[in-house]
Amino acid sequence: MLDTSPKATDTLSYRPQYEMIAEKIVAFIVAAQLKPGDRLPTESGLGEQFGVSRAIVREAVKYLSATGLVGVRKGVGVYVADVRPTAPQMGGAFSLSVEPEQVEALFDFRCHQEMLTVQLAAENITHRELRALEGILLRNQRAAEADNLDDFIESDNHFHHAIAAATHNPFFIEIVDNILRQQRWVVKLVTGGAPGSLLDSVAQHTAILTAMREATPQVAAQMMQRHVETSLANYRSEVKRRLGQSEDTLPTN
Repeated sequence: MLDTSPKATDTLSYRPQYEMIAEKIVAFIVAAQLKPGDRLPTESGLGEQFGVSRAIVREAVKYLSATGLVGVRKGVGVYVADVRPTAPQMGGAFSLSVEPEQVEALFDFRCHQEMLTVQLAAENITHRELRALEGILLRNQRAAEADNLDDFIESDNHFHHAIAAATHNPFFIEIVDNILRQQRWVVKLVTGGAPGSLLDSVAQHTAILTAMREATPQVAAQMMQRHVETSLANYRSEVKRRLGQSEDTLPTN
């Protein structure tokens, strides 16, 4: 059951301002139908447009630059990335060894990225895409009930891919797919490790889909945050169990 106490709600509702501005920049790119190579307004111009300081805009641009959505070039300024990241490039960017602190860094990036992704998806998803997502969730639930780990992981990946596809933006699809690829071994490590964890994940997927169906982007982002953070907590617990370490010896980032 979800924790709806004021403290829990406040924690889930908090989002860094630069992240919200990053979302607005993406919406601006889509609304203006900008193409790769097209310039964006200056940081000062974006700050005036969105009513925030240039420093906040700069952080938002850094965030979007890290995802490959925009680029920054001296003498040019901020522009829509003129080279779409390919799978090998993204794989190299997110190449991880097995150190826990590196896995947690990827979880942190995934959390921010998928929150932004599901918000945009909630705004743009079509009725057909909603029905397709419902079908994927049903398969995910059946796999969880049958304790079919392979089918559960496959349908889980399809669920997150379908959300990214509902943004109607290929950059989001590419990034989410590659993050899932990099985390595949982590998912196999933690999925199903605790009794009922598969069904718990299905319940979280259901909450995400419900928020998307009700067209509440902020709630969808909160539910996605809860989902990814639960996966991170499960990862920490499994590392603790396998290495025989106490919780306070694990990286907390």
